[in-house]
Amino acid sequence: MRACSVGTFCNSAVAEKMTLRFEASCPQGICPGWSVIVKGERGFSGKNFEINFLTDSEDKTAFHLKPCFAEDTIICNSFLSGGWGHEERTDPSPLEANEPFQIEIHSDSEHFLVFINDSMSIQYRHRMKHFSGITKLRILNDINISSVEISKREINE
Repeated sequence: MRACSVGTFCNSAVAEKMTLRFEASCPQGICPGWSVIVKGERGFSGKNFEINFLTDSEDKTAFHLKPCFAEDTIICNSFLSGGWGHEERTDPSPLEANEPFQIEIHSDSEHFLVFINDSMSIQYRHRMKHFSGITKLRILNDINISSVEISKREINE
């Protein structure tokens, strides 16, 4: 049984002229052990999009994933204690321009693991240790989403 409430696709503007594309809330926490699969393709403007794992109060971003097509990189970071941490970059990006993609993100007790088109691409060490506080998934900006799947999975230690 899934204990999440899933938002709908919309075009309402949010802070800093970002466009909300999808939002889901899981009050029991979505880490570790939950899997998120996003299928879609880059939007028509060619700008970036981002996938964020947030706390209820939205003052912390446990995991921020932002493909930057112009730089051919993927940026990962966390916003904790009032500021952004050190960026981690994956060069070159495995995402192809104008091609559909699948991004799967799940976490174990130590990392967020990101698979792009079924290949392991990123291993990002948790910077926020209170997993139960990570309760929201938000996808913003220039992405055409065909599906988002959120499900519980087994944790292999």
